[in-house]
Amino acid sequence: MTEEEAARPKRAARPTTTATVSAAPKAKPPAPKRPVAVPVVVDSPPADESQLTIRQGGVGRLTATDVAITQGGVGAVRADRLSVELGGVGAAMTDQLDVRQGVVGAVIARDAAFEQAGVRTLIANRVHFGPNSGAGVVLAARVDGDVRTLLDWRGAIAFGAAAGVVMALLRGRRR
Repeated sequence: MTEEEAARPKRAARPTTTATVSAAPKAKPPAPKRPVAVPVVVDSPPADESQLTIRQGGVGRLTATDVAITQGGVGAVRADRLSVELGGVGAAMTDQLDVRQGVVGAVIARDAAFEQAGVRTLIANRVHFGPNSGAGVVLAARVDGDVRTLLDWRGAIAFGAAAGVVMALLRGRRR
C-alpha cells in the first residue's frame, strides 16, 4: 500500500448476505391538529369593586358604582355614575351620564350630558347637549343646549298621527 492509499478514509464493508425486509403497511399521515379552547381564569384581589376604569378595552356587561370608559366599549352598563370618552356603550342605566366624543345606544338616566357625542335613544330627567351633539329620540323633562334630534316632540306627534292614519286605512282595507 502506498502512503496515499493509507491516508484515505476506509469505507464500511457491505454485507454479503441479503436480508429480506418485510414491507410495513403505510401509516396514515397524522390528522391536522385542531385548536383547543382553554379557559383562562385570572384571580386578582379586588382593589375597589365600586370603581371600574376601562382603557382601550371592551366588556360585554357590567354593574358597578362608578364606571369610566376611555377609548373602549361596553355592551350593557348599570352604574350610578358613567363617564365615556372616545368610546361607545350599547345600553346604559345610570343616575349620572357624561359622554365626550362618544356614542351611546339606549340610555335611561337621571342626569345626562353630551359633548360632541351622539345618542340613539335617551330617556332622562335632565339633559345637557354641548356643541356638535346629536340624538335620535329624546324623552326628557328638561333639555338644555344646542341639539340636533332626529325626532322631537312635534315630529313624534306627526309620526304618531301619520302611523295611526296608515293603520286605520290598512284595517279598513281588510274588511
